[in-house]
Amino acid sequence: MSAFMKFADLLLALAKLLTILIVAAMVISVLIGVFFRFVVPVPMAWPPEAARFLMVAVTMIGASVAVRQLDHVGITLLVDLLPRRLALALYAAGSALIVVFLLVFIWYSARLTLEMGPRQVSSSLGLNMVVAYAAMPIGGVMMLVQQLAAAVEAVRRSRAGGSPFAAPNAPAQSAV
Repeated sequence: MSAFMKFADLLLALAKLLTILIVAAMVISVLIGVFFRFVVPVPMAWPPEAARFLMVAVTMIGASVAVRQLDHVGITLLVDLLPRRLALALYAAGSALIVVFLLVFIWYSARLTLEMGPRQVSSSLGLNMVVAYAAMPIGGVMMLVQQLAAAVEAVRRSRAGGSPFAAPNAPAQSAV
């Protein structure tokens, strides 16, 4: 389990780095598009397309970071009132459903990438669509790894007396 968690941590660091680089590339693409459209009145076709492809990539890869850090929206008002074992069982059930969804998503996005991607070329960039579609299965695999790592951490938090739903650095909640 320790080797898996080290791999998940390494993948998390890679996802954070890729997210930064992709957002930077997206900003540059948008700035180039704005410059050539409004400063030099010769609009270019490729910057918006590049920005769209980069937006998909940053969404897929950035979602894996959010999965691991429990940054997605969650309302735990009722589950926080449950006994710890029942809360952990609900977390495990939800996590299992997410894993099933991610496996289906990875399967179908990989099929799309490998079957349709080679037959298509993007209109402005002239890029083989395998490159654009690849963000989906790659992001799905990254999310799957991080979901499994988050589940391991949730079990550890629960065994230590905490809530499986609480992020490790979440601010303490006051009882009102």
